[in-house]
Amino acid sequence: MGTLRGDNGGGERPQEGGGLPDLPPEWGTIIIPDDAGALDHEGASIRRQFRRAAMRRRWRRRLHLRPEPLRRTTDDSPGLAVPLLIMSIAVIATLVSLFAVAWPGRAPKTTPRVGSPTTPAVAVSLAGVSLQDPDGAPVALKDLTPAVILLVEGCTCEKLISSTTEAVAGSASTAKVLVVAVHAPTLPSGLNEKVTVRALADPNNSVRATVPALAGDRTSSAVLVDADGRVIRATRSVTSPDEFRADLSKL
Repeated sequence: MGTLRGDNGGGERPQEGGGLPDLPPEWGTIIIPDDAGALDHEGASIRRQFRRAAMRRRWRRRLHLRPEPLRRTTDDSPGLAVPLLIMSIAVIATLVSLFAVAWPGRAPKTTPRVGSPTTPAVAVSLAGVSLQDPDGAPVALKDLTPAVILLVEGCTCEKLISSTTEAVAGSASTAKVLVVAVHAPTLPSGLNEKVTVRALADPNNSVRATVPALAGDRTSSAVLVDADGRVIRATRSVTSPDEFRADLSKL
């Protein structure tokens, strides 16, 4: 067999400096394992890097971005996954907000009212409302003003009727007390004779339907009406004349 060029003719290894060139120093120390299976981890890492690089190129083409400059790719290299995730979350949040605002039937939040609701700023008149006496004869409400109307459906409210009558008698008002329900209620005995008190029927709930503050309410309520039939105050869930006593002077 022939010998390597430059040997000493005896088949010995070349002298130092006369063999193959050394590997570049930046490659570091290269260790060749005895078992090729030990390189599986490095091979899997390189394949992951290739797949990530291919995915980034595809997404850049789809988003019409400039090609990524050539550089060394490692497992720690940032990709497009995080920016795409952030952009997706922002788009979803925006769409959810738009749907929440534009969804039909969505009731706006309102601040709960504290205390008894009163008459709104827009003037309400009961001059055109007609009630019925215990015999069923119509009675025009405008002929009974000024008045304190007590709506007492489902409640005898004897104490409220008596105390309201005393409150009107003790004030400077000439108002009447009208006790109203779907059917003309029975008045308690021993009422103050200085005040006109009448029991009337409102089968159509006309008073509650006319006064916005009482629409849909079925609790005992008080409505103060002046001489022209205008509502001065409307209070629902009333239990005592103290809740409207200060307005009796306006009647």
